[in-house]
Amino acid sequence: MSKDLILGLDLGTSSIKAILIDQSGTLIKKYEAKLPIRRFDDQVEQDCNEYKRALIEITTECQDLLLRIAAIGLSGQTPSLLGIDDFGNPTFPTLIWQDNRASLEAQELEREFGNPWNLIGTSLPWSASACPAKMLWISRNNPQWISKTRWLLQPKDYLGFLLTGEAISDPWSTKGLCNVRNRSSIDKLFEFCGWNPRVMPKLQDGFQTRGKVTHAASELTGLPEGLEVSTGWSDAMCGMLALGVFAQPTSFVITGTSAIVGTSSTKSPDDAGALYVIPDSCAPLSVTYGPTQMSGGSIAWASQLIGASEEEFVTLGDSNQSDSVPIYLPYIAGERAPLWRNDIRGSFSELSITDDSSSLARATMEGVAFAERQVLEMSQDISGSFLEEITLGGHAGNDPKWIKTRKRTMGRRLHRISDAEITCRGSAILAHAIITNNLMESTRALSLKTEIHDVDSQDIDYAIRNFERFLAEQSALLSKSKGGR
Repeated sequence: MSKDLILGLDLGTSSIKAILIDQSGTLIKKYEAKLPIRRFDDQVEQDCNEYKRALIEITTECQDLLLRIAAIGLSGQTPSLLGIDDFGNPTFPTLIWQDNRASLEAQELEREFGNPWNLIGTSLPWSASACPAKMLWISRNNPQWISKTRWLLQPKDYLGFLLTGEAISDPWSTKGLCNVRNRSSIDKLFEFCGWNPRVMPKLQDGFQTRGKVTHAASELTGLPEGLEVSTGWSDAMCGMLALGVFAQPTSFVITGTSAIVGTSSTKSPDDAGALYVIPDSCAPLSVTYGPTQMSGGSIAWASQLIGASEEEFVTLGDSNQSDSVPIYLPYIAGERAPLWRNDIRGSFSELSITDDSSSLARATMEGVAFAERQVLEMSQDISGSFLEEITLGGHAGNDPKWIKTRKRTMGRRLHRISDAEITCRGSAILAHAIITNNLMESTRALSLKTEIHDVDSQDIDYAIRNFERFLAEQSALLSKSKGGR
């Protein structure tokens, strides 16, 4: 049987998604295995044994195609913190990216180390969701976990360990443990957080092989022994890869529960303040970007409030023909980029008695998009890469009912890539690059074509006018709120 398929895996927040595509990029099969989440106020955890269970569920569902797989690619949520012993057993619950229990520790790290550019090699905010704050919290509250832990990994690296027995990650996923520019461990940060640098895994590029499926992994999953497995990238980087962001300078929006928004450039900026910078030591092009907190999450929340499905809610918003709608600030769970404030909360403003459910639906959609525009414009200013077109991926590209909203909030030409599993496709490209030994060749082979949407003067005028309203409401909120940065 010919090995003509690529398996792309993406370990996300709520599920592991898998796609099987042929080597021309055609989707053959996809499957999603759900993952439970434990929430206790600011504490948000997962059990990495559930990752193992979900992987077995996927390989069982795809059993008839396993012998045709040529390579496996990995992608996953970051920044999460997962500990295992020498044998791969979990040593503490996985503290996923939504976990904000370490807010005080994040503030202490910022006071101690200041601007992290030289220390970490990027403008990583000292946020509670990042790995250093989580490490410091563990040393202060559960030090017994440290003595049991041999490796600190990201969730996709746990899958990689399960499949190959190798503790390996890429430098961008491991930021905060390593300096992303020279890939060395940050010993003084480890010491301050109460950990030994030996817990940092080996680092290599995401498109390199981390090893082959072992006999034990083959027995566990049914995958053929000897299959090459990619090191993998974060879900954000895999989504960028599938959109062509690393092939040429590109401004992009990738949406899911949250949104990833940014711009790639041939030159890395010197600093980025409130945004991340993926340096060219981690990828073919530098990328200045930021993750928002609630994009699809806002839609899920608001649709539930009015008793509609998410699809019905978006259809309501798309159908609204008003000249103007209320302003929605999508900070229902705080905000990450560019504000990095856990304490602020969302709002609707300028409500009128004439507003109905469709007005609120459209306002929610526009508020989400204006938050993305703010990050996008900041990424262009910082990177010096001013592009007039925006590439849409993830749910933003997959649902055409969002196009009208994107045009009248962004005010720019749109390139829509319709692929519901964009991060899985990115992970598949990484696997394909193991075969071709050429990441750009694999990107061209497996990427999808774009659908172009032009804007008119009305879209541009509306975008300018209402983005100013959005920023004014945001400024008013920040001026009266307390705490945070």
